[in-house]
Amino acid sequence: MNNLADIRNQIDQLDKELVSLLVQRTNLALEAYKCKQKNTESVQGADRVKIVLDKVRALARENGENEEVIARIYEAIIKELTDL
Repeated sequence: MNNLADIRNQIDQLDKELVSLLVQRTNLALEAYKCKQKNTESVQGADRVKIVLDKVRALARENGENEEVIARIYEAIIKELTDL
């Protein structure tokens, strides 16, 4: 059984990985935004958001996690990125 310090260290490591991945996702979202501007597409396609949310719900389900919690996290990420 892990002690609290070990658990916290594992969480800290995951946070480092998550931040790195979020930075990558942010950069890609900004690139997508630039492409949309060039192609005069809408900044946020409702269809694309639904596809992403459905995908992360399925991934959460496959991993035994609460899919609505994961979907809400992604909704927050999408909102923040569209507000940039």
